[in-house]
Amino acid sequence: MGGLPRPQLPPGPVRDLFEALHALHHRAGWPSLRAMAREVGCSHTTVAAAFAGPGPPRWGLLELIVETLNGDVESFHRLWLAAGTGGAGETAVGGPPAAPEPATAPPAVVPPPVPVPRQLPADVPAFTGREDQLTALDRLVTTPAHPTGPGPVCAVSGTAGVGKTTLAVHWAHRVAAHFPDGQLHLDLRGYDPQRPVGVDEALETLLRSLLPDGAAVPHDRAERAARWRTLLADRRVLILLDNAHSTVQVRDLLPGAGRSLVLITSRDSLAGLVARNGAVRLNVDVLTPAEALTLLRTPLGARVDAEPDAAARLAGLCAHLPLALRIAAEMATARPRVTLAHLAAELADDARRLDLLAAGDDEYTAVRAVFSWSCRHLSAAEDRAFRLLGFAPCRRFGVPAAAALLGVPEPVARRVLDGLCRGHLVEEDADNRFGMHDLLRSYASERVAELAEDERRAAVERLGDHYLAAAGRAAAAAFPTTGDPTAGARAWLDRERANLLAMAAADPRHVGRLSEVLAVYLDTCAHYADGVVLHGAALVAARAAGDRSAEATAANLLGVVHRRLGDYDTAREHHLTALDLHRATGDLAGQARARQGLGVLSWRRGHYAEARDHLLDALALARRCGDLAAQGCALYALGTVHLHLGEYPAAVAHHRRALEVHRGTGDHLGESRTLNNLGVALERLGRLEEAHHHYRRSLDLNRRVGNHVGVAVSLTNLGSTCTKLGRHDEARAHHLAAMPVYRDTGYRVGETDGLCGLGELHLRLGEPAEAERDFRRALGIAEEVGEVELATTALVGLGDAARLAGRHREARAHYTGALDRASRAGNRYGRATALDGLARLHHATGDAEAEAVTREALALYADLGLPPTEELRRLVAGRVRPLP
Repeated sequence: MGGLPRPQLPPGPVRDLFEALHALHHRAGWPSLRAMAREVGCSHTTVAAAFAGPGPPRWGLLELIVETLNGDVESFHRLWLAAGTGGAGETAVGGPPAAPEPATAPPAVVPPPVPVPRQLPADVPAFTGREDQLTALDRLVTTPAHPTGPGPVCAVSGTAGVGKTTLAVHWAHRVAAHFPDGQLHLDLRGYDPQRPVGVDEALETLLRSLLPDGAAVPHDRAERAARWRTLLADRRVLILLDNAHSTVQVRDLLPGAGRSLVLITSRDSLAGLVARNGAVRLNVDVLTPAEALTLLRTPLGARVDAEPDAAARLAGLCAHLPLALRIAAEMATARPRVTLAHLAAELADDARRLDLLAAGDDEYTAVRAVFSWSCRHLSAAEDRAFRLLGFAPCRRFGVPAAAALLGVPEPVARRVLDGLCRGHLVEEDADNRFGMHDLLRSYASERVAELAEDERRAAVERLGDHYLAAAGRAAAAAFPTTGDPTAGARAWLDRERANLLAMAAADPRHVGRLSEVLAVYLDTCAHYADGVVLHGAALVAARAAGDRSAEATAANLLGVVHRRLGDYDTAREHHLTALDLHRATGDLAGQARARQGLGVLSWRRGHYAEARDHLLDALALARRCGDLAAQGCALYALGTVHLHLGEYPAAVAHHRRALEVHRGTGDHLGESRTLNNLGVALERLGRLEEAHHHYRRSLDLNRRVGNHVGVAVSLTNLGSTCTKLGRHDEARAHHLAAMPVYRDTGYRVGETDGLCGLGELHLRLGEPAEAERDFRRALGIAEEVGEVELATTALVGLGDAARLAGRHREARAHYTGALDRASRAGNRYGRATALDGLARLHHATGDAEAEAVTREALALYADLGLPPTEELRRLVAGRVRPLP
């Protein structure tokens, strides 16, 4: 490949420049025009013109060509300066050709060189995060543009203080070399306390950046815009228009054609620019928690690592907003002896947070002031909505809730929310729900004081009325008394749960009704901690109002949720309170519910006779008042007591009667629980396939109604049956799927049962160490919550693990401990399993007691109507004399 054609020039500085340029091209191996254009970031015709003359090329272009060819930039800059001042008749590439001169004419005056602006503000040191956004911006440079169309336009939008300008400036510095004709920056002051820059003023400023000194600027806006587009047509310039408030402010500043790129930052979404001008929108959100910590770590260093939890709280209180984070970091830097935990505690005060997040007297960096500028462009309706939405107790909300709060129809509320979204004062998520970050909420709730107290109170009451009605409809649809659940109802309750609890706290008029309406949902979905809060608030409100009936209802619901959490003492107190109040008001159905709660607690604690008395009373009360649902629950609970007493035919009979009632009333939750315990009775009787079938049906029902804990219980029982059937892989999968549910929901009884099931599986697989680990954890929880039967099961399992490991004395202690507990509780099945373990131990050690203990175990199994365990049958075959 040869060199490029050289311009025919008279001797002088311009010719020297081109001779040096072509020589450099030769030394670089004569790369093609297209290869050089790719490196420089322009068209190959622009590069060809730079080599062809007759005038020197613009310095920005020449600099990039020299760098591409590995030349000495400083030497070429001196040649270029000499060519620009000493050449006669030459013009820069892109300028008009020189006119022929008469022989007697004086030397032509060379026009001043066209300036190459470098206006970007300084980059932020230690820029943090934003990798996804930077990658998206990089595509603006790497993606080929349309050959005859305009260059790319990108609108970087986001809320106040989120770091839009920081991101734009950082990226502009990264890609500055791709724009050899300069980088322009203009602050349009769209949200500043000063007057925003008008279109005429902006065009004049931009034109003067590209025109030679002293060049005239047109007075008419249309002429200015046309001149601006003309100047950009053959240039590759990066234009950063910062802090725009609307599409109108920037539309006339866009190039008409060429390779320039426009980057616009705004708190507005600039939807018109996207729709009409094809701009690319890049939304900038708050930092991730990890990015926020990195930002804090830059100025604070080891203090962040020394107090990671406090630093995370500090970042959260700043809403992960870069502006607020930098101010908080400055606060910490100025007070080096104050811990981050102390600073976080200061910022946790909602009343003072915005006061603290002010960087001295600089109104440009005070968070409150920056937010206030965003509100200047709101309509009256949008401004009122912003204040009320920040004041409302709900963090995220849909259009119906916003309409109720504002007291307007939903279409009007939607338009108002869209306006606030355009200004990034609220954000809409993929589920069409809206919210604002905590600092904006603090600012909005400050400004709500500008509204009359009556208006504020009426808005919250409208929102409370809306949520109570909507929750009632959703709960009835999600957990119907007959038929299947309505699709979407449970999902609505899941989405709005936090809002419903917040409304209960904010509007005590409805807390009692919300407590009743949400009780089944919170219990079924294992939101036990929420149940404690909501039912507790209902109890306080009922007592304050002197409403004994409502107080009794709340007390009984509290008893149920505390029982789920394993706090049996507190649960009993609440059920007793409810029973007394229901007796005082003559509420038979309420008395039945309270009696049933007491009965379940008694069986959990191993007081089976007491449990039977409570439950028989509950069944009689339910029959007197005709409450079929309560009758089904009492029959189920009585069947479970018979199960614990080892009275398996009675347990099966009561559970079958309970199933009939539950199916008759359409109570899927009651049916699923009863199927589970019926399966347990059948499993004890050795009817493993039948038990497996009932567990599977229970699992399907629980999944259908969304009963998370019920699903886990069914899985645990399936795991137990599969272990006995020898399907060990299947058993492990069931147990491991159930355990996270118990731990996530705090259902400690289920966790204990699941650990015992895993322990039994490890025993079957010959893994005594793993079995011991699980049984020890199970015993610890069972003793903590007072679960007698599960404690007995865990002790027997520990005995088995110790026996398999050869620790016979330890095994004996565990077996005898289990035997003692079961005997005192009247738990005959637990007593039989303890004797079974002792018999196997005595046989292993050759103890003289082996035959007597074995006979006692076999007799108890026979009395219970149960087959002895397979291990015991194998052990005694041919070694124990027949019973007389």
